[in-house]
Amino acid sequence: MINTFSLGWWLIRVTIWLAVTAWLLRVFVEASGQSFETRERVIRWSWLFGALACVAHVVVAMGFGHCWSLANAMRHTAMETRRVFGVELPWSVFVNFAFVAWWQIDAVREFRSQKIRSLGAGRHGVWLLMMLNGTVVFGPRYWTWIAVPCAVAFTIVKWRSRSLVDAGR
Repeated sequence: MINTFSLGWWLIRVTIWLAVTAWLLRVFVEASGQSFETRERVIRWSWLFGALACVAHVVVAMGFGHCWSLANAMRHTAMETRRVFGVELPWSVFVNFAFVAWWQIDAVREFRSQKIRSLGAGRHGVWLLMMLNGTVVFGPRYWTWIAVPCAVAFTIVKWRSRSLVDAGR
């Protein structure tokens, strides 16, 4: 296991914090419903930055946290899922790899498309599930106190933007 507060420990955390921040930026800009000159650029670049930060997170976690061993990563994941859920899920490492690949593909698609596609319920659900799962399984308890206000703020912004759209009809 990695030493607390070492370079590797910080890199693992900072890279995922950057990915989550980029994801939240996109979610909040999209949910606001506000139109501004650089809106599409903010969405595209935050999405790409988040995708690349997520790749960096996997790379530093595999290197610093698991010594480039898939078996170590699977053991660690099994141990953490058993601690949290009471069942070992070592194969969920592959779900994470698939998610990272999907985010890369999605970010490239955003850059290639003429118009920004809304995340939609399905994409929101997948990203939210992955972020919450990562937080619950691997994160410290205080992250829950960060995630809850973010979820509440998102709900308020989404509700407010829908109310403004409905009022304009």
